[in-house]
Amino acid sequence: MKTKRTLILICILFSLITNVSLIVNQANAQTQTTTMEVNPKLIIDPTLTPTKTFQIAITVNNVTELYGWEFKLYYLKSVITLNQVTFGPFLETGGTTFTIDKSNNNYNATHGLVWLADSLLAAPKGVNGTGTIASVKFTVSQLGSTKLDLKDTKMGTKSGESISHEVVDGYFSNVISNAKIAVSPDKVINSALEPCHNFTVNIIITDAVNVNAWEFILFYNHDVLNVSQIEFGSFLQSAGLTNQIVKQLTDDYNETHGIIWLSEALTLPVSVSGNGILATVTFHVEAVGESYLTLTDTALKDPTGQLLDHTYTGGYFNNMLIAKILFDPEEIFDPTLIPGAILNVTVKITEVTELYHFRFNITFDKEILNCLGVLIIPYLNEPHFNSKVAWSDDLGEIFVDISYYDPAMPITSFTPFEVAKIFFQVENMGVSPLHFHDTQMTDYQGNEIEHETRDGLIFIAIRDVAVVNVTTDKTNVYPGEIIKINVTVENRGNLTESFVVTLTYNGRFITNLTITNILPGVQLTIGYVWDTTGFGPCYNANLIAYAVPVPYERNLDDNTFTDGLVNITLIGDVNGDGIVDIYDVTLAAMSFASNVGDPEYNERADINHDGTVDIFDLILIGLHFGESYY
Repeated sequence: MKTKRTLILICILFSLITNVSLIVNQANAQTQTTTMEVNPKLIIDPTLTPTKTFQIAITVNNVTELYGWEFKLYYLKSVITLNQVTFGPFLETGGTTFTIDKSNNNYNATHGLVWLADSLLAAPKGVNGTGTIASVKFTVSQLGSTKLDLKDTKMGTKSGESISHEVVDGYFSNVISNAKIAVSPDKVINSALEPCHNFTVNIIITDAVNVNAWEFILFYNHDVLNVSQIEFGSFLQSAGLTNQIVKQLTDDYNETHGIIWLSEALTLPVSVSGNGILATVTFHVEAVGESYLTLTDTALKDPTGQLLDHTYTGGYFNNMLIAKILFDPEEIFDPTLIPGAILNVTVKITEVTELYHFRFNITFDKEILNCLGVLIIPYLNEPHFNSKVAWSDDLGEIFVDISYYDPAMPITSFTPFEVAKIFFQVENMGVSPLHFHDTQMTDYQGNEIEHETRDGLIFIAIRDVAVVNVTTDKTNVYPGEIIKINVTVENRGNLTESFVVTLTYNGRFITNLTITNILPGVQLTIGYVWDTTGFGPCYNANLIAYAVPVPYERNLDDNTFTDGLVNITLIGDVNGDGIVDIYDVTLAAMSFASNVGDPEYNERADINHDGTVDIFDLILIGLHFGESYY
């Protein structure tokens, strides 16, 4: 009896402590930061063209006993000019005020200034709360952007004490950047550029608006190319002096690549729009081969330092001219094609010199397609050629052999040109690769021309497996407990599918679930019992089910499903907050002497899972008291 009374007293005491803690937390939650802000904070509106006006408000928030205020607001006068200022109405609610306006549209060579101050006169007390202390109207001068920069802000009480506060600036822009940074020319393919020769490329910018600074990194294959020289272009320099920085320039950046890392910025807050050259790079050819000229980490900034949206594309160098035989299109993905439908693909050749004869074989899936015929397309309508064409639906094979003869000229072309068009009829739903084999190219003298092939693919089906739901019977468990998991999958394609679903928790593998022969349009739920033994405490982690893609699956967005938070908690952490403390003791004490089925029974407090919350559970909590996940 004495033990039970003691436990009741502990419960009452812990309940009081909890209530006091809640009151303190609520009081803290009501404490808010005092601020002075530009509102709206962000104005990006391309309709605000020159001569149009817009207005901002300077607001104070969550202030107590405000008796006087002051601020300076700087702006680029080349972009906007001051039109009108209006005081209040927030401070005026406290009585008569004395206002000061020292604004100047020509504060210095680049900026204008809004300088305002306001104070109550003989008022009994200051003003509390949130409101507008001033409104500022601007006129747009030109396309551009400017920071609305609040400086030297002051708020004070009647006794002259400073009120601590935070400041939130604003930003105005009436331009939308669609700039592009690119390597030009984008392809340098020339077998005459042998080792010891040089060539140049430009890093260009097009459709630029309001650019004050730029930066980029360019990687290249140092086994094929080395940098001979770099020059900064005239794009920014057309507007004034610039700071030019070579951040990194080395042919030995790593085992395979060299790096060019450049940046440039105008020294004044002005900008440039239009097209131009950012930099010119001269390369020295080291060997025969190819090198991608990879642009990365590009950046454009306006005069306020704001990043500008843009796109970028790299380049390519090749001095060995590898000819290619390819399909156009390389893939046909059309789920509306049904048995009986007719389609065609084109065979093309590109990047070839002195071609006079070629042949190729193509295999296709005879269960999916029938070949209806092959149309030969002579280069530039040249009539002097012989052709051999054959196909077999029994074998799924197509054969083409083309030989030109005098007076036909050998073919040199760096752009793709058509050589044959193949017509197919759909026989069944499915996917058919189109595979080149036993290909050959020769020149006028019969010498072999080195080349590569690019296969094709025809989808006469939709293959799409998805995980649509994951549920668990528990969200908080101790290590070693059991969680029942249900995974629901769906076949969203039009072929019967078999696939694997991988379950992971916080990046750790749990198991693979195998789904076999699920019909199109069918959902299937699979259960799994997860023994969490070996999984240490982990708070706020996710259970993830991932359907391994089936061959030729294109839509992978629905292959992954993330369940809600699952916590494997510290032993003794009854309330699941990541620490074993007095609150867990309280919860266990409240359930003390209860059994499964009793209203006060708390499964989380039954640490040893014997169906009763007793002294053994309290002992376990005590053993882990003070442990924390964080």
